[in-house]
Amino acid sequence: MSYFLNIDAFRQYYKDMISCKNIINSNADKLNVTDEKRLEALIPIVDDYGREMVKRIIANAIIRDTHNYSEQVRKWADNAIVAQFIYETDNVLSEYVPDYLSESAIEEIAKDLIEKEKSKQTIMSIEGTEFEVVCCNDRTTLLSQTNYEGLTLYAYHELIPTINADATFSSNKLSDCFFSYREARSFYNKKVAETQRYDKALEILEKQYLEYKDEMLQNSPEDIFEACYKIAAVEDVYYHLTENSLLSDSQIDKIINSDENVLKTIASDWYEYGDYSDELVSSINSTFKQIEAEKELFDSDDEPEME
Repeated sequence: MSYFLNIDAFRQYYKDMISCKNIINSNADKLNVTDEKRLEALIPIVDDYGREMVKRIIANAIIRDTHNYSEQVRKWADNAIVAQFIYETDNVLSEYVPDYLSESAIEEIAKDLIEKEKSKQTIMSIEGTEFEVVCCNDRTTLLSQTNYEGLTLYAYHELIPTINADATFSSNKLSDCFFSYREARSFYNKKVAETQRYDKALEILEKQYLEYKDEMLQNSPEDIFEACYKIAAVEDVYYHLTENSLLSDSQIDKIINSDENVLKTIASDWYEYGDYSDELVSSINSTFKQIEAEKELFDSDDEPEME
């Protein structure tokens, strides 16, 4: 991954850094302890601002007064800051130091970050580049990688981080790359929400399909035989929507928000008003448009009349 750090990008980075420091200051009472309460206060800050930013703040504080810390923590701090930006004067770096953390708290937080780094999950691309898995679910992943310039960059990828993924994951296919962790995390959260909506639409279609199947099985064999073309239409529509196509945002909205059985409606429109020579995709799209038109008409009827 590559990224050109211009002054505007650094301004945002600086704002995030100061914001992170202020959050640390506001949680100083909880962070200045040596029990689980410290971790309870630290973890949300790391999730919100990223481990690299918190690490930089803590390491910077240690480097500015190294003789008060253990050898382990001093060595970690010396290696933690791999890049210093041209815009970061000594005055700027001094602004990163938390105001209300005790030296013992800084020591303990550094050890917490060291332990977290030991347990990090990584994945190797086929080009030989190692990425850290920042967070993931069963469909999407947020990755980070420190490049040759010492910048930690973030990338969203539709990848499930498994051992087998190493053989197919190419860093050349990463397109959504960010310098800002918070921007990357926001983008990732948005994508996660989108996949959750998509999965919800698929769950609704599956539920509607199973309900229709149960409904048909209550009939006599003769009735089932006479309705075979309807059953075939419902199955064709269901498998097309769930396996052979990608639902659009508008289609997802209609499936989730409609009070009717969308699957039956689409199939009914296909066999009632068209015929099996009609292209299935055209019939599906036409029905979705009709559902939207009826919803807009219904909504307009509910609006109060102007006196």
